[in-house]
Amino acid sequence: MSSLADKAFAKLQKLNLHATTLEKNTLSNVTEWIDTGCLVLNSILSGSLYGGVPKGRITIFAGETQCGKTFILNKILAKAQEKGMIPIIFDTEVAIEREGAENVGLDVSNVKYVPVDTVENCRNQIMAFLDEVEKEPELRGKFIISIDSLGNLASSKEIADAEANKGAMDMGLRAKQLKSMMRIITYKAAVTGTTIICSNHTYADPGALHPTLVKQQAGGSGPMYMASLLVQMAAKKERTDTANDKDEALTESRNYSGVTLRMLTVKNRFIPAFLQAEAYLNFKTGLDKYSGLKDVAVAHGVIQQNGSTYTMGDKKLGYYKNWRKDEELWNTILPKIESSISEKYRYGKALEDSAILEQDDE
Repeated sequence: MSSLADKAFAKLQKLNLHATTLEKNTLSNVTEWIDTGCLVLNSILSGSLYGGVPKGRITIFAGETQCGKTFILNKILAKAQEKGMIPIIFDTEVAIEREGAENVGLDVSNVKYVPVDTVENCRNQIMAFLDEVEKEPELRGKFIISIDSLGNLASSKEIADAEANKGAMDMGLRAKQLKSMMRIITYKAAVTGTTIICSNHTYADPGALHPTLVKQQAGGSGPMYMASLLVQMAAKKERTDTANDKDEALTESRNYSGVTLRMLTVKNRFIPAFLQAEAYLNFKTGLDKYSGLKDVAVAHGVIQQNGSTYTMGDKKLGYYKNWRKDEELWNTILPKIESSISEKYRYGKALEDSAILEQDDE
């Protein structure tokens, strides 16, 4: 770089302390990931079974009611705690209760709970907190914020109108405010290394001529534009049958053993989007660690399906129900899956090799 260019750049750097050469840039590079508690979900988010959601970025899980959004958010918070991070929950639905959080592994004594009602209050409180974190370098990267949910945040005008018995709509004001909030906190999250995870509601567009795979989200387009990762979720109830008859079940659940969570990445800035995964959530025992991985192993040629039975090379595995919880066998299968997806899912070097090496060292 010429001396004249250096002089001009020095002026820029005085105005922006984060300005640097792209080679030395760390602000837009993700080098750390937080486990979701679900190996197959980790894989479609980060390109590694041992990755997860990106630290210092915004990840949104959107879907219909009762599809596991809050469960996944709280599971991520619990995994972040294991890494020494401090969770903060912004609860817009007044629905996060202690027992449910503890059931997914959260230490509730070390979780800050913040009930919020409007977009403005949520934005202002998050910004005030991130401003303080930015002032103290030792606090950077120490926090993870959950907003559950974006779809339930009202605008101040909406509340004021309700209090004044006015029935007029806000004509898109709430969507504009939500987009503004997402724009502002995106940069602050990256600067402070603060991870932000959100849930949101989805709905079908009744005016659409042809149904689309990607559903509309509450709050307009802001969440989709600003998120680094956007996961669309749905759920299907699963009856107890020969495939899961050994699972614990609640007698009151009328022969339903749990739900299958269906997950689709409709936006991903790290690996190709529109990857799908399914995970089984048992009503009594929680998320099945290995669920969804059978289909991944078959798709990547790690195991072979022959009708209703499976083989791995010359080894006969038999029916899936007989080996789906065989930890010793999965310890053989997982490295093969990891090797394949880390090569095929990634473009560039979005996920540092160190994340995979650290898992191997364990």
